[in-house]
Amino acid sequence: MSSSSSRWLKPLLLSLLLAGPAWAFPWMVKHNYGSCAACHVDPSGAGQLTQYGRAQSDILLRWHVTPRKEDDEVSSTAHFLWFLELPEVVNLSGNLRVGGLLRPGSTPVFVPQIMATELYGTVNLLERFVFHGSAGFGVRNYVAPAIVAPRCDSTHFAPGQTQCGPSFISREFWVGAKFAEEAVLVRAGRMNLPFGLRNNEHYMFVRDLTKTDINVGQQVGVAAAYNSELLRGEVMALLGNYQVGPDAYRERGYSLFAEYALKPNAYLGLSSMIAWSQADPLQQLPLTRHAHGLFVRVAPIESLAILGELDLLVWQQPGLLDRLGFAAMAQGDWEPLQGVHVMLTLEGAHTGMGEMGPRLGVWASAAWYLLPHVELRLDNVLRRSPPQNGAPGRVDYSLLFQLHTFL
Repeated sequence: MSSSSSRWLKPLLLSLLLAGPAWAFPWMVKHNYGSCAACHVDPSGAGQLTQYGRAQSDILLRWHVTPRKEDDEVSSTAHFLWFLELPEVVNLSGNLRVGGLLRPGSTPVFVPQIMATELYGTVNLLERFVFHGSAGFGVRNYVAPAIVAPRCDSTHFAPGQTQCGPSFISREFWVGAKFAEEAVLVRAGRMNLPFGLRNNEHYMFVRDLTKTDINVGQQVGVAAAYNSELLRGEVMALLGNYQVGPDAYRERGYSLFAEYALKPNAYLGLSSMIAWSQADPLQQLPLTRHAHGLFVRVAPIESLAILGELDLLVWQQPGLLDRLGFAAMAQGDWEPLQGVHVMLTLEGAHTGMGEMGPRLGVWASAAWYLLPHVELRLDNVLRRSPPQNGAPGRVDYSLLFQLHTFL
């Protein structure tokens, strides 16, 4: 592998293992919110909130010492920086997530983490045109594919090895136009891929193996999204991630999803993606990968949301047999008190690379939205890797603590 490819590939692998969850709440289905476009600037969910989304965050998301009454006004702390009311055409917000990862064992490992330090800006003009971008810093190479201006030093390392410090990153930047009474948004730029659930736990198998996580999985492309009361969806032409190189590693293809409301609190969706590149960073061969699957969001009772996703995976390389695999997850999110969440997640996957059985994972998590724009979260993650190509299997446990504030 060339030094240019290893420079970003190794950090990418670390980011998938160590970086913390991003910002998305598909469990809002409990409140009969199936469409994401009302609360998020991105019509398919995650990332910056709209002004309406900020208000709903105060009403439905955060913990209240005393039960909130329906006629209570939205707190002024729902504004930018907790107090600043912006004009309707301008939307500013920030995202700061810090924490630590503990891996116990014969030699315990504790890794302090600065997972997200970003500012978002959106400008709406003439009630039709939207300009959106984000900027921040990534620490310890965990967000290498999002780096715009790396701050690296190879002076003190072996030839071909480079260590990058806090570097300027931009995950999203795009321009868009609304049509059909704002039901349709056409965008061009660097965006999240429309595929499956926009869930917090971006390094679960379903996000990792499909490369659709919202931490480092954005690509440049052109997309069209549709949102109505019963149906929402988006299709995107993938043109590659131009913040990594060389061009042979960049993927071209398409990614899409569609979701239909079976009932106000039950949604069924499908996803499809085909992406190809001239060279796989690991084997330096042309690679075509497929991901096709279903996902579901259901709230059987007001305090419980059930999320699920199942994806069929295919990898194709010239002169090699196709690899078949899958990635799946099922999560229950119980909210005994408003602002307090207890979650149990089961996941499984197979990459078709000589594994003697599937990879398995269990997540036991808790989150507390104790103050306006503030979240505390704890994830216990237990994962089993099966024997592979003569290597023994193993079981790994990690404990991840996070403090998240979205300004």
